[in-house]
Amino acid sequence: MLTSAGVIAASYAVGSVPVAYVVGRARGVDIRERGSGNVGASNVWQSVSRTLVVPVGLAQIGQGSAGVLIARAAGEGTGVQVAAGLAAVVAHNWNPWLRCRGGRGVGPAIGVIGAVSPPALGSFIVIALGGVALRAVPQGVGAALAGAPVAAAVAGEPPAVSGGLALVAIFVLLKRLLGNDAPEPRYARPQVWLTRLLYDRDDRDRDAWVRRNLDASPRR
Repeated sequence: MLTSAGVIAASYAVGSVPVAYVVGRARGVDIRERGSGNVGASNVWQSVSRTLVVPVGLAQIGQGSAGVLIARAAGEGTGVQVAAGLAAVVAHNWNPWLRCRGGRGVGPAIGVIGAVSPPALGSFIVIALGGVALRAVPQGVGAALAGAPVAAAVAGEPPAVSGGLALVAIFVLLKRLLGNDAPEPRYARPQVWLTRLLYDRDDRDRDAWVRRNLDASPRR
């Protein structure tokens, strides 16, 4: 039987599989050098293939939930289950195979939230869809992540769950701030840090940001 450390290590290994990068390479694209530079589903949409964004997104959600399910199957308690989910998020965000370049962790975070607290997942979906309706997706996702631990606590989940989901939100928002690279010199400090936190990019103009490294030819 796996030990607690083994469960967490297994979850980290699952989370470290760079699905978006592998899909991009299969199409001849290094996703780190295209579009936003994010190694995640959103950049697959912009830089690789719109038809592949759903399977990539689902795979990343599965990576987050897999760690929790592995821990549960091994008979581990709530604390280890949450720790395993966190390990998957960390591995995705700071990928050891890509020199710590990775995605934002939203996909794995959704997987963790859904696996440890269905009420928190329901809260996440409602708030995130509100952001979509208001055309404020980054802000909606940020608010949804912040609201997930609150929803878990209100639903009476164990402190390990609400505390773990708070850490999930911190890891995702921290990756927003740090990104994969330092801000370009043309973006003034300290405004760029607030722009990263609120808009998940260095430039408030989304089209200018995601297309700055794209070829002129559209991708299907």
